[in-house]
Amino acid sequence: MAENNEKRNERMSPEEREKKRQERLDRKLERAQRDDMGVVSKKTLDSSDFIRLFGTTDYMLNLIRRNMGRRGQIDITRAARYLTEVERIKEELNTLNAEMCRELGADYTPPQGYENPLEEEVRENGPESGH
Repeated sequence: MAENNEKRNERMSPEEREKKRQERLDRKLERAQRDDMGVVSKKTLDSSDFIRLFGTTDYMLNLIRRNMGRRGQIDITRAARYLTEVERIKEELNTLNAEMCRELGADYTPPQGYENPLEEEVRENGPESGH
């Protein structure tokens, strides 16, 4: 795949490459202005993986919610299992973030709708208890 991109780029003039780059940027800016879009700053190489995984999960959850039930393509019990598993993964990620903050001696502010799962531990033992 990378080979095909290189060959394609070799055939493009610098002006054509710049035009394509600008078109991609313009599309990104248009999407970023939509109410149903979020923008994520990539600080690590892992960010791209998380973004792709999240995008797929978001799409699949939308399909599952629209297609579950009596007339849907997916049995309500199976859909509930998937939805429960997604909630578990989100809680696990929230806990992981809190643990990493504790390890680094940083305060953890969970996203809206979540609580710091280690807050009780921090209150009892102080913020340095994880070291």
